[in-house]
Amino acid sequence: MTDIKSTKLFQGLPDGEIKKIERQLKAVQHPAGHEIVMRGDGGVGFMIITDGTVTVTTVQGKKRKLGPGDSFGEMALLDHEGRSATVKADTAVSLATIPEWGFKSFLAEHPEVAFRLMQVLSQRVRQAEGE
Repeated sequence: MTDIKSTKLFQGLPDGEIKKIERQLKAVQHPAGHEIVMRGDGGVGFMIITDGTVTVTTVQGKKRKLGPGDSFGEMALLDHEGRSATVKADTAVSLATIPEWGFKSFLAEHPEVAFRLMQVLSQRVRQAEGE
């Protein structure tokens, strides 16, 4: 299981900040083969993979694997346009989640995490434009 402070979004944050973040996270498990989110559905949370792997499938049919330390679910929470991809568990998956109703305040309370999330989104746009 990945320690939250070693995940890409939280790496290098002070221990006090990590402790505050951990109090806001809820642990969720999904079995292998489970569709965690379906493209088009509303967003119910932001998820950070702490254990296991998933496959993300876009509307164009492009696939990518995510594993411990990776995250997903932020786009639907930011723009309320529904999920942009389907995410299916390849293995049993453990997630640390932030529910939709707490996401905006979470980002406001943790501006460094919000900035890092913008960096992740920027990388995804660049990747998509390059394909």
